[in-house]
Amino acid sequence: MRLAFALFPFLASLTVPAADPMAPPAPKTVKVAAVQCSSNIGDVVGNTKKLTTLTKEAAKAGAKFVVLPENSITGYLSQDLKTNWHVKGMPIEKPFEGKDPKDFAEEVPGASTKHFCALARELNIYLTIPLLEVDVKNGKNDPRYFNTVCLANPKGELAAHYRKLTPWPYPEKSWATAGDRGVQTYDTEYGRVGLGVCFDIHTILEKYEPHKIWCLLYPIAWVDTEHPAEWMWTKLPERVKPFKHHLVGANWSVDQKQDWRGYGFSVVVSNEGKVIASAKSLYGSEIVYADLPTAK
Repeated sequence: MRLAFALFPFLASLTVPAADPMAPPAPKTVKVAAVQCSSNIGDVVGNTKKLTTLTKEAAKAGAKFVVLPENSITGYLSQDLKTNWHVKGMPIEKPFEGKDPKDFAEEVPGASTKHFCALARELNIYLTIPLLEVDVKNGKNDPRYFNTVCLANPKGELAAHYRKLTPWPYPEKSWATAGDRGVQTYDTEYGRVGLGVCFDIHTILEKYEPHKIWCLLYPIAWVDTEHPAEWMWTKLPERVKPFKHHLVGANWSVDQKQDWRGYGFSVVVSNEGKVIASAKSLYGSEIVYADLPTAK
C-alpha cells in the first residue's frame, strides 16, 4: 500500500500524448481491384506491358490494393491449354507440349519484382507480383521452380514472398516444386493481408486462421470443362465464409473463345461470404472493383 501511494503522484504527473489534430482520420473503407486478363506463356515483356497498363488504370480509379492473375507475368499455360511448362525429368500429361522455363523464370528479387515494386511506389499502392520463380541456391544445374506471388508495398518494398504450397497436380507436376516458405502475411494500414494462389484454396485457409488476416489476396488461373460460375459465385464464398476474412480473387481470361471453360468470373468476396463484385466479361481485360471495410 505504501508503495502504491508513493507511486501515485508520479503516475498522476504522466500525460497521454494527444492525438495529432492534423493527422487524417483512419479510413473506414478501402478500394480493392482484381485484374482479369490473359497472358501468353513465355511472353514476359508483353505480359508485363499489359499488366502495367491495367495496374495504372486500377490505381487511377482509386484502388489501393491491386491483385493480378496467377503467374501472369511469365504465363501459366497457353490460352488453348496445349503448351505447358516442363522441366526435364519431371512427368507431363500427354495433352501438353512442354516448354522449358529456364529462359523465362526469374529469381526473387529479380527484374520483374524490381519493375512492379517501382510501379507500386509510383502509384502508392499494394500490388501482387505473380511469376514463375527459379531458385538456384542448389546450383544452376539443379534449379527449383515455384509458382510464386510476391507483394509490393507503397514504398516500393518487397513486403512478402509466397511460394504456392499446393501446386495443382495435373499441369504443375511437370515443373513446380511445392512451396517451402509457409504462409505469408503483411500488416497494412487497412488490415493484415495474406497471400495464396488458386489450388491453395482447398487447404490454405486453415493455415491462415491463427494469423487472423483481414483479406486474402488471391491470384487465380482456373481451368475447368464446366462453367466456372458455380465455383466462383457459390462454392468459393462458402469456403471463405467460416474464416471471416475478405478475398480478392483475380482470375485469368482469354482473348477469344476456347474449347474449355474456367476463365473469367474474378470476384471480391466479403468476410460474410458474399460476392460483392464480379467480372462481367469472359474475354479480354476487365478490372473488378469493390470497397471493403478496413480492419482498423
